Amino acid sequence: GVSATVAIRSSAVVCAAGAGPAEVARTLADGPPRTVTHSTGGRDFPYFAIPIMPGGDWLTRAEVAAASIAGQIGPLPPETPLFVASSSFQMGWFESCPEPLELPRATASFALRLQAWLGLNGTCRCHSNACISGFSALAAAHAMIARGWIDEALVVGFEMANASTLAGFASLAMLSPSACRPFDADRDGLVVGEAVAAVHLARSGPWRLAGIATGLDTHSATAPAPGGAPLAEAIGIALTMAGAAPGTIDLVKLQAAGSPAADLAEAGALRTTFAGRMPPLVSLKPALGHTLGASSIAELAALLACLDAGFTPATAGFTRPDPEIGLFPAVDRSSAPVRRALLDLVGFGGGVAAAVVERTS
Repeated sequence: GVSATVAIRSSAVVCAAGAGPAEVARTLADGPPRTVTHSTGGRDFPYFAIPIMPGGDWLTRAEVAAASIAGQIGPLPPETPLFVASSSFQMGWFESCPEPLELPRATASFALRLQAWLGLNGTCRCHSNACISGFSALAAAHAMIARGWIDEALVVGFEMANASTLAGFASLAMLSPSACRPFDADRDGLVVGEAVAAVHLARSGPWRLAGIATGLDTHSATAPAPGGAPLAEAIGIALTMAGAAPGTIDLVKLQAAGSPAADLAEAGALRTTFAGRMPPLVSLKPALGHTLGASSIAELAALLACLDAGFTPATAGFTRPDPEIGLFPAVDRSSAPVRRALLDLVGFGGGVAAAVVERTS
């Protein structure tokens, strides 16, 4: 059975808000970074790009980001198991290669290149489950450490720019032409971004990964069940695993990407879970962008960095409440103590996930 403590020993992140947890926390304390413009199908959309070699070679940018992550985490035993989460892997590299291009047998083979950049040579596992990829990887690593099969793991979320992903979301009318507005009455879609992030899981650390659960919402291929029941179930499982009652949660890090249907379903799940006592709510996507397969890891690293710095960041982009949602992300920075936080995700294609983290001291 699951018994051993699984802790987050350290984390690393490279995103639009900066390189390193401390820098990202400083950025989020001051407000969201500026977006760049990405054009697809003759239309312009805001985009949160990593400020590494803008316009540079895709593969070089990816290697620089990976090197930054490795430096932030510090030396690990080379045999440390690696869990890689991504929804696009090296798609941007493929797009930049001249034709004809001989594709590898599996696009996830890029993870082996990433592993080499990180200085590791142990087992390598890949998880690609759209927006919940990072939590899928975390859940797998968590289970293996908890059962005593491995002692530690590095879980990496990787999402770098590619035109195919942006064009796909644009064709489905899922991108906002202006800004991410979580839970807002005027929300009109996602703002996508880049991130490479990592968490080092071990048996001890300042934060415990107390519970984690993933699930599947089969309501539709593109939209969640309106009431959010599958997400509520995943949240319940994560809380039970953590031994935490809903009333002990001090903060909820929302998915809240500004999607009309997903935000509404998430709100329904939270009302089901917390009934009359709703904890403070925060969304990081107006500051980081929706980093898709990397979002679980990037937002976890960013949130813990802020909490370690003694504050919960404000939620940008929320100005007009939606009466149908009836929930209000915090628009002001807070210094209220947070011992235990819930993070949830609603993914494109039906993935749902939730995790509970708590301080160990």
